[in-house]
Amino acid sequence: MKLYLKNKFKDRLAYCKEWQHSVDIYLANKEITKKADREYYKSKPLLKIILNLYFIPYNTLRFFRYLRMLHEYKKNQVEIMVLSKELKDYEDLK
Repeated sequence: MKLYLKNKFKDRLAYCKEWQHSVDIYLANKEITKKADREYYKSKPLLKIILNLYFIPYNTLRFFRYLRMLHEYKKNQVEIMVLSKELKDYEDLK
């Protein structure tokens, strides 16, 4: 039974690390997009203001989704620490 749990913990740890890597890539690409938007709208400030006003509800929803994703990212980091500790404890038992 302990070997089964150890394997499940390893699988879950691998999944968590893969998810963290995917989110890291997503956040990096999101930063690049923000920089590109800033550069584009430097010459068109009026258009940027109009679009921001028009899309207030959508931008608010996107902001809350972003906050939720950051929360899940931090929670995933804690889960990785806990799983690593559990696996280390199983290794120490042997």
